[in-house]
Amino acid sequence: MQAMSRQQSEVIFFLPYWNAKKPALEDQTGFMLSEMLEEDECMNIGGNVYSSSDYYQKEPKDFIRAVIRKQHPQWVIGVENTATILISYKRQKKILINPTVTLDDLNWVTPETIRDTYAFFSANYEKDYEMYSRVYKNVAFYPAQKTLFIGELSTLIGGIVSE
Repeated sequence: MQAMSRQQSEVIFFLPYWNAKKPALEDQTGFMLSEMLEEDECMNIGGNVYSSSDYYQKEPKDFIRAVIRKQHPQWVIGVENTATILISYKRQKKILINPTVTLDDLNWVTPETIRDTYAFFSANYEKDYEMYSRVYKNVAFYPAQKTLFIGELSTLIGGIVSE
């Protein structure tokens, strides 16, 4: 699938934003390298990709809301802290990778939201998986992996967004 222009996007990827206050250099380097690899994987799947440079000096919640309102994508995909922001979105098809889940996120969930939301959790997010899976049905847990990357899920993501 070829990458689409920002105005035509059916799929939007929101990669994590940097929120560490006093990071070590190796943490910053690891984040940037991981982000570059994730961007490449997103481009292989197709769609628009927003990453840490897009969030720079912006409130991520407001930025994500504005992008979705402007582009009206068929699917949004969030990773970690952006997935956490996307949990509460209604009437939006979404794929969440390692969101942090609270009890509030599970209140007032409609059958359509349950149907249109997919989530993937790694071992580092086991408690979030356990809470989330009480309400949502399209959920998978990967206990052998500490974290998940879009590249590891690209076949699944491609299948979901092509439905």
